[in-house]
Amino acid sequence: MPFVKYENGLFNRNESRKIRYIPVMLSALLCLMVMLLHLMCFPMKQRGEGWIDHAGWVFDGLQLLALNVILWSFNRLLMKPRLRLLINTGLIIWIVSAAFDVMDEIVRQPLWVAYYIEDVTQLVGMLSVSLGVFYIVRYLNDKYANASIDSFRDELTSLPNRRYFMTTLRELTDEALFVFLIDIDFFKKINDSFGHDRGDDVLRGFGKMLSTLYDDNILACRIGGEEFAVIVNTTDIIAAQQIAGQLLSRTRTLVIADDIRFTVSIGACLKKEQESVKDVLKRVDVALYQAKSDGRNRVQWA
Repeated sequence: MPFVKYENGLFNRNESRKIRYIPVMLSALLCLMVMLLHLMCFPMKQRGEGWIDHAGWVFDGLQLLALNVILWSFNRLLMKPRLRLLINTGLIIWIVSAAFDVMDEIVRQPLWVAYYIEDVTQLVGMLSVSLGVFYIVRYLNDKYANASIDSFRDELTSLPNRRYFMTTLRELTDEALFVFLIDIDFFKKINDSFGHDRGDDVLRGFGKMLSTLYDDNILACRIGGEEFAVIVNTTDIIAAQQIAGQLLSRTRTLVIADDIRFTVSIGACLKKEQESVKDVLKRVDVALYQAKSDGRNRVQWA
């Protein structure tokens, strides 16, 4: 399948054992050091106040285990080194604070350790992880925005594509407006005479001209091959006729690669309120066919 390499989504699975296991091993080593230091430096709690008599150590231990699982799972993803370092650092600091929390249930931990080490490390770890998650969310949002734009943009001309055109027409079902269907005359002859590279230049040049028409009431799209469409959000027939006339005249003045000139044929119709997209396109397509049959380089109104 040609798209297998994209199936993992935004984050690919990390196959490096070094990247996956070193952070977990480091956090485990630091936790072990914290526990040994507690056992060496502070007295054990007496009967009735120790970890056997209270269930707090169970929840603290589960938190410690969960944070290590999160650390290991996170490092299974490929990510930018700086972002990985930020989140790994935050998680490891957070895990160390959880180790302090566990030992607080076993030994008599001084208040200064609880306040100035345990709580501070937990806060620093949480802030680092939160900052990393913020960057991940922003990255995902940027990727989503780019993917959305790319799904609606024609790659060759940078105009909106057929999907965007159809979506816009459906959204404007309740409105009356003009729809133009435009076809480049004798485009096959251009490809045959000058080559497909020059044919692409013609499409790009015509698309660039159409893009200059864009405003709040005019939307130009490439809907396939040498076929383009324009939505003119007005019911003023005179204004629509002027825009169609400009399209014809400006196309005649276009010169591509110093020697290629061409014309276009336009089918146009006024979409009625509540008229379906299918019916509109059928009417305007018939008008375009008539314009081509009548000699091309003209507008036919449906």
